[in-house]
Amino acid sequence: MEKEIKEVLGLILNKLDGLESRMERFESQMDRFGSRMDRLESRQEEIYMVVKAIEHNNEVHGAEIDQIKFKLHYIEGTFKAIGDVITTGRR
Repeated sequence: MEKEIKEVLGLILNKLDGLESRMERFESQMDRFGSRMDRLESRQEEIYMVVKAIEHNNEVHGAEIDQIKFKLHYIEGTFKAIGDVITTGRR
């Protein structure tokens, strides 16, 4: 009877050792997963910053184009006014 109990206890200890080994591997995998998540979050933050910089650049570029359009319309108006003066002066 003692021999059977020792065998059962030995089997239980072996199973517990196997579970402990599996838990250690699982914890190691989780550590690697956590590290990957940290790198992914860092990369995501970098991408976000690049997108924000591009968005800002587009806003600045749009404002510069608006300014150029305004100046072009002003020059166009000035030339039209000069043309009107020349045309009126010829009559």
